Amino acid sequence: MQRGHGAILWCDQFTAQTIIGKRALYEAGVEAHQVSVNTHGISESAFGLRFLNPPLVNVENRFLKSRVVFDRDDAYQVTIRIQNILKQNGVVTMTNTVHAGTTFTEAAMGESGWTHLASAPANFAARGRTALFAMSTFEVVPFIEYQAVLSPELTPEASVTPETDMARDGAKNMAVQAHYILLKRDRLLEALRLYPEQMLTWSRRQRLTEAPDSTGIGMDEGS
Repeated sequence: MQRGHGAILWCDQFTAQTIIGKRALYEAGVEAHQVSVNTHGISESAFGLRFLNPPLVNVENRFLKSRVVFDRDDAYQVTIRIQNILKQNGVVTMTNTVHAGTTFTEAAMGESGWTHLASAPANFAARGRTALFAMSTFEVVPFIEYQAVLSPELTPEASVTPETDMARDGAKNMAVQAHYILLKRDRLLEALRLYPEQMLTWSRRQRLTEAPDSTGIGMDEGS
């Protein structure tokens, strides 16, 4: 935060992240803006949107400075809003789900698995010199003890870091983004080794890029 370019917390989709992770940040004095969608909650059905989701969202909002609602039909506007928050040295949290952006990077996971990581956090960090951190929240003792873990800052090797001001020229440096993706993948693998049963969805054996054209990243296919 002392560098003045804001920070992104790239959160894993562990079961405790939704509420406990936000509460942990709030109690640590971090005023976070959560990237979200209108259908966030327990169910995307009409009944869920009307009756089930609002109580959950209301609880989460107690621990947030704001909620940045993501709309796939207007990604440009949410991008501008996130950029403005980061320019004001704010903290943005993005959970690695299908709602974390419009593009994802497929990365090898373990010996034969594949995982899909949102491209947006790596893109913001590469272009705007924003500090990027991985976050995982675990249930250590059921319903009693939880642990929120922030990684050290994810920093690509100096050999791939551009000398030009990426925030000024607006260019995309795919090498830098790739390094961010791999650093995040490694942190995710470390977290999975600790509490694999608490991860909601994360992987598949078949590569999505080798699947039929009709296959997409859905709620049951990892994110």
